Amino acid sequence: MIFNGSLVHPPLSKELAGLIVSKAEQVSGIRVDSAKTDFVRLRVAGRLAALGLDDFESYNLYLSNDATGKELKKLVEALATHTTSFFRERRHYDWMSRDGLDEIYSKRPNHCITVWSAAASLGAELYTAGMVLSEYQDRQNMPLNWSLIGTDISDRILKRAISATYSEEEIDGMDEARLSRFFLRSKHKKDPSQRPLYRLVPELRNKAHFRQANLQNANGLDGIKADIAFLRNVLIYFEPAKQKQVVQNVVSRIRPGGFLLTGHSETVSLAGKLEQIKPTIYRRI
Repeated sequence: MIFNGSLVHPPLSKELAGLIVSKAEQVSGIRVDSAKTDFVRLRVAGRLAALGLDDFESYNLYLSNDATGKELKKLVEALATHTTSFFRERRHYDWMSRDGLDEIYSKRPNHCITVWSAAASLGAELYTAGMVLSEYQDRQNMPLNWSLIGTDISDRILKRAISATYSEEEIDGMDEARLSRFFLRSKHKKDPSQRPLYRLVPELRNKAHFRQANLQNANGLDGIKADIAFLRNVLIYFEPAKQKQVVQNVVSRIRPGGFLLTGHSETVSLAGKLEQIKPTIYRRI
């Protein structure tokens, strides 16, 4: 809808918001509070515009009649929240550098270590782990074999992660030494007045592999065997019963002796499978 040259979103009732977000939750497990109608309205309004629909009633009907399921996937992507930054929750990376990598390599000196970001978002979490691995390799003064895997439910977000290109705001706080080593700086050729973009060096990009996956039903997780898995600030979007299923799906893909890293506000419990060694750090038994 356009009014006086401005985009105006149609109204959305709490009841209708509940119907729409419940459809997304059924396939993804991601829980969105339908009482936050402004959030839902802003996130989903773009889908109305893309489909040429005038109101949310029409969109809900479109979802119900879409036998292909394609629009449901686009709805999940629209509702998913992607918050990320480099070296977020730094204590995990400090632990990797100081203790975690030593423990893994001491047990499997010729092993290819695999770090998995289960909800990779824009890739900052995974690429940060890659920086830590690169620096660890330098300190060992010998070549080490390692790889990075990132999964996310949003194909659109994964394309951003694969591009490994970030704005100045998205790399805010990166120290100069790492910025110089791990990023290539480029300006917009068409408009020099625009701020530069930063792309990760091929050394890191070539180590990372991304795929679309659903943590609730494990679609897309086949073949993953990780030594370190990041599952941070993800469980809060799932109901308790679904949280347990997500944790099981992730932990079952961590090698015995490997590690699970969670968010500071999240607690996991999987009897017989995990032991907590530090706050938010668990070892697979």
